[in-house]
Amino acid sequence: MRISEVKKLKKPIDRLLYLIQERESIRLKKEAGLPRPWTDDEILHRYRFCNVRRMDDRVSRWLLKNWYEPNFNHKNMLLACALARFFNLPASLETIGFPDRWLPKIIKHKLRERRDNGNTVFNGAYIVTGKNAGSDKIASVVDYYVRPLLGVKIDSSSFENTWQTLTQCTGIGSFMAGQITADLRWAVKGSWADAKFFAPMGPGSKRGMNRLESLPINHPIKPAHFSSRLLEVIRICRNQLPTSITERLEAIDYQNCLCEFDKYERTLWDNRKPKQIYKPT
Repeated sequence: MRISEVKKLKKPIDRLLYLIQERESIRLKKEAGLPRPWTDDEILHRYRFCNVRRMDDRVSRWLLKNWYEPNFNHKNMLLACALARFFNLPASLETIGFPDRWLPKIIKHKLRERRDNGNTVFNGAYIVTGKNAGSDKIASVVDYYVRPLLGVKIDSSSFENTWQTLTQCTGIGSFMAGQITADLRWAVKGSWADAKFFAPMGPGSKRGMNRLESLPINHPIKPAHFSSRLLEVIRICRNQLPTSITERLEAIDYQNCLCEFDKYERTLWDNRKPKQIYKPT
C-alpha cells in the first residue's frame, strides 16, 4: 500500500494494524530470498523499522544463538543480559565473550582497547549515559549499572516482578529493565506466566499510544493506563490480524510495535524522517 493510500485509513488503530501486517510481510519476503522491493510503502521501503517480533531482529537473533541458548540458565545470565542490552552490539560482545566469570577489569580493558582502535563499542539504538564515570561510558555500564546486579534475585515466574526488581537497581530505568527482562525470558528457565500480557511503557511506546488515542505525543500517561490500553491493543490485534502473526507475539512485541508506530506516524504526517535509512545486508 502506498502512503497516499495509508493516509486514507482515518483510524489510527487501522494504521497500526496495517503497519504490523506490512512489516511482517517484508520480513517473510526477505527471508524467503525474494528480491527488493518487498513493499510499495515508500516509508517502509526507505527507512529502517524493527521487526514486529522483537526476537526476529538481527541483534536479538545473534544473542539468542551465541549467548543465551549456549549458556541457558547460567548463574551469570542477568549480568550477561544487562551487558548485552547496554552495549547492544554483537562485535563488542564478541570482544568480551560471555561472562562465565565476572571479571570487570578485563571487560573494561578489552572494550577500551576496541574503542581506542577506532571501533564502535555501543549500538546507537539505546541512549546510554556516562555521567557516573565522567566521559567513560564503558566504566559507567560495567561498574555502575551491571556490577550492582551481582546477587540480585529475579522471579522467573513473572515478567512484571522481574522488571519491577530491576527498576530498583542503579542506572536501570523502566525501559532498560524491560529490555533486559525480555531477554531473560529467553535465557533463564521459568514460566514467565505474564509475558503474553505485561510489558512496561517506554518513551517510544508512550508516544505511540498517544498517537493511537489521537492525543498530543507528550501527553502524560500513567503506567496503569498504559497497561490497560496495551491489553486492549493486544485484544484488537488478535481479533483482526492473522494468527500466523499474533501467535508469535508477546506483550513486549506489541509495546515495540507502538514505538515503531510513533516513528511511522511522524514520518507519514509530520514529515520527520527516521534517523536510519534501510541498508540491505
